[in-house]
Amino acid sequence: MTVRRADWRVARTEAADVARALPRSVETVVLGEAAGRTLAREVVSLARVPGSDVSAMDGWAVAGDGPWRLGRSIVAGRVGDGVEPLPPGTARPVTTGAVVPTGTERVLRSEAGHVADGVLTADPDPRRPSHVRRAGEEIDHGDVLLAAGTLLTPPRLAVLALGGHDAVPVVVRPTVALAVLGDEVVAEGVPEPGTVRDVFSVPVPRLLGSLGVAETSTTRVPDQLDATVAALDRPDRRLVVTTGGTAHGRTDHVRAALDRLGAELVVDGLAMRPGQPLIVARRGGTLYLCLPGNPMAAYVGLVVVGTAVVDGLLGRRAAPPGVVTLAVDVAHPRPGVLVQAYRVTEDGAVPTARQSSAMLRGLADAEGLLVVPEGGARAGDVVPALALPW
Repeated sequence: MTVRRADWRVARTEAADVARALPRSVETVVLGEAAGRTLAREVVSLARVPGSDVSAMDGWAVAGDGPWRLGRSIVAGRVGDGVEPLPPGTARPVTTGAVVPTGTERVLRSEAGHVADGVLTADPDPRRPSHVRRAGEEIDHGDVLLAAGTLLTPPRLAVLALGGHDAVPVVVRPTVALAVLGDEVVAEGVPEPGTVRDVFSVPVPRLLGSLGVAETSTTRVPDQLDATVAALDRPDRRLVVTTGGTAHGRTDHVRAALDRLGAELVVDGLAMRPGQPLIVARRGGTLYLCLPGNPMAAYVGLVVVGTAVVDGLLGRRAAPPGVVTLAVDVAHPRPGVLVQAYRVTEDGAVPTARQSSAMLRGLADAEGLLVVPEGGARAGDVVPALALPW
């Protein structure tokens, strides 16, 4: 399906769906190496948490009404403690996390009781809190811990450990090739008149890596059709990202190269500025994300569509856009939406200075991207917003 000058939301969804439909390989990694990876399959708990009724406080396990006769201590981690039932009228000292005996009605906090001559008495407390964590109250055996497609953060790894797992199935990171197109692009130093500095070869692979892809190979490509075809002919890569060559000038060869390779266009242009000439295409098991050559336009395309593409390749659902309230009027008399880098003030979101399709200063100072509808928006209006992935 080809979407011509697509709405940005439609393009985002179409690109993610095509990426999600591509096959994904799975590998098993230990928890210590799983941070930042994407879960390939649903994982259920192998254990109950807590495994037994345990004390939530240091204090005394008590049965019945006080005062209570004291028994021997129960210590967390000591096997066999807490096995003998606790008769009414008795208490045993416990530490936090210790298994409490059968018959325990509550745990009396150490600050709320007093011991004299082997007898425990409690300070008056009409609430009588339990301070007992019951077996399985957090996780029961067989509970779903995490769904397929979940990004594994440190707290989620901790939950997997609680559930008894030492290793998990994750999606193999997709392989990526970056092709920076253009005779005018130079790799280092101060550009001569008529040339521009390469602002993609270093930042883009690092950005893609932070999103979860494998190491990205990079090549610079001259403005020649055969060279562009060769750069895009990468069946060994799951994703090919290009910058430049997506417009309709005589040196823009991306569409012709995709056509020669037999790629199917998924998105051919966005009703969005900057970033209008963005292309998404598919050829076999390879997806193409072809970004404009202007720096701001390219990075806007990466945030709006590229992040959703990577999420799809990894089997994740892209995070839905948020919203911000404008602190100022933003004019936009042209067709489609206007994407603006913004900062947050006490009064709301304000577009940053120095931003156009060719500028990066405004993006470097931004906290996010906001989307202004055709016709513009006024101060106080609520508009869609996208978080920056860096």
